Amino acid sequence: MTFTAKLKNRIKQNDLARILIEERKRKKYEKLAKTVPDREFIESLYEKRIGRKPDLDNPRTFTEKLQWLKLNYRNRDIPLASDKYEAKKYIERAGFPDLLIPTLAVYDSADEISPDDLPEKFIIKATHGSGWNFICTDKNSFDLKRKRRIMNSWLKQNLYVYGREWNYREQTPRLIVEPLIDDKPLVDYKFLCFNGVCRAVQVNHDENGIHYVDYYDSDWNLYRDMSSGTADIFGKAIDKPKKFDRMKEIAENISGKFPFVRVDFYNVDEKIYFGEMTFFPGSGFWRITPEKYDKMFGEWLNIEELFNEQNCQNN
Repeated sequence: MTFTAKLKNRIKQNDLARILIEERKRKKYEKLAKTVPDREFIESLYEKRIGRKPDLDNPRTFTEKLQWLKLNYRNRDIPLASDKYEAKKYIERAGFPDLLIPTLAVYDSADEISPDDLPEKFIIKATHGSGWNFICTDKNSFDLKRKRRIMNSWLKQNLYVYGREWNYREQTPRLIVEPLIDDKPLVDYKFLCFNGVCRAVQVNHDENGIHYVDYYDSDWNLYRDMSSGTADIFGKAIDKPKKFDRMKEIAENISGKFPFVRVDFYNVDEKIYFGEMTFFPGSGFWRITPEKYDKMFGEWLNIEELFNEQNCQNN
């Protein structure tokens, strides 16, 4: 584990430090959102994170096209499908209610949460964020009073200001409680769908206490050298899940109307659970290496029709 990763873990374990840092970050980016236009902000942050200026007028790579979509593409289903509570309704309407993890409760404020309403094991998530969650394996050891402060700090934030993902601007911040899928190690299968076709799979899993993120093609062949810079790469293929083809089929069914979306699943004892839908992984600021993969993914993401429509509107 890198020094930066260790430092982030320590901050996460210190409630007060976590709140202060997030509050300072929130105020900084809210100010920028009011003073810096989306395109200018995106160009600056992209260059800082990826090391080169993005071509937003003629995007070619995957990360450039994600930025273009943030600025120019609007679909009314995206804010719903990327909300962790509303996405369940979206999946149910799509005909897959059997994939849903039950919702135990939804709250507008952490102050509304009563310990009596919580099961012995659960997870609390912010419906409008990424990585904003608490996993509880023993309710008796869960300090709800202290955690409320952090959860209420989540509810003050709008993820839009951090990466200019327009869909988050239209969401209502809430907290959702679900039963904990107690499967160790829990593997997260993330199907990357381009224009309704699954082209690659991101696999997040832990091994000996280390978190790994690896990428496979749609036939479960590992890209051994590919990294998105979010975690270490395991570098060797893990077993293909038994219901891989079914997960891929469902992901393609769900993703059909979008230029790009990542559809996440868990597969526990061969039971498929829906996780979430993500339209701009890493807000499009991941530094994908080697760069050939950023270019390859960009070739798969066809925005030509949308691009021509936008140009017509501008002329």
